[in-house]
Amino acid sequence: MKKIAFLGLDAAGKTSIITAISKRFGFEETVAKLMPTRRIARDTFKFLGLEFSRLDFGGQRIYRDDYLKHPEKFLSGIDLIFYVIDAQDFDRYIEAIDYLEEVLLFFKETQEDVMVSILFHKFDPQLVDNIEINKRILTLKQALTRYSNHFDIFFFETTIFDIKSIMDAFSSGLSMLFEKMEMVSNLFSEISKNYSTILISLFDAKGITIGEHYRPHLNIREKIRIYSIYLEAQKRIINENRTLFEFSDKFESGERFSGVIEVLKFGNLNFYLLFIIEEDEKDLEKTVTLMDKIEAAKPQMENLILQIIQ
Repeated sequence: MKKIAFLGLDAAGKTSIITAISKRFGFEETVAKLMPTRRIARDTFKFLGLEFSRLDFGGQRIYRDDYLKHPEKFLSGIDLIFYVIDAQDFDRYIEAIDYLEEVLLFFKETQEDVMVSILFHKFDPQLVDNIEINKRILTLKQALTRYSNHFDIFFFETTIFDIKSIMDAFSSGLSMLFEKMEMVSNLFSEISKNYSTILISLFDAKGITIGEHYRPHLNIREKIRIYSIYLEAQKRIINENRTLFEFSDKFESGERFSGVIEVLKFGNLNFYLLFIIEEDEKDLEKTVTLMDKIEAAKPQMENLILQIIQ
């Protein structure tokens, strides 16, 4: 069993992130009623056929002091850390970094292998273009790169107002534990070179990304738009017991796109293949032909999935 830990100060948003990942549909009401985590909350989940233990470490000082006094009891054996920092709480940046430093010191001294994903959380959509918060986050990232000599460290900006940002961070963290997952994104990148592809993505049943490739310069609003369509389509697929769902829509810019979601079944595991291309409004037949050509690459994708889960 792999062990994943969510660490950070109290009120950073760790439990909200876990709730969003677990529910995805209608998690907002649950998040609004969450109480502070007491000590460590545990649950398990499966991904690609493997079982994971997920630990939500309460961030109140009394608990943090206990973890650091007995790190061999609480921290030993963790494979992946999601360290959550409240991006809006400037006054506690130093406290957050000090805590992270002490946690990493344990792993450095014991020479235990651990991957680290640092999530600058509560980076809400209205803050994306905020110069001050972006500067502060960049400064923190630069300071934290000093640990990269000893650990694989990756950075993400997340918010519960963009579930895709949370799922991307979680998926990317998990991908560090599966070397072959990168092959899926590489295949999607190769396929996209030959077509007017906006996105090719492969998800598991819980919405965790196995691999994906976006068109360069696709902006955050467009990504959110695509993922919201995907979530609604997945609900319909499940409720109507479908294996294929086609759709057509447009971005705020007016650019139209066509998409297909196909269910790929491997034993008791379901995966969702999503691909979206630009519509050629003057030649819709061309759009259909492109869809068919991408569909022809499905056997390669299925072969890669088998390699990963075997």
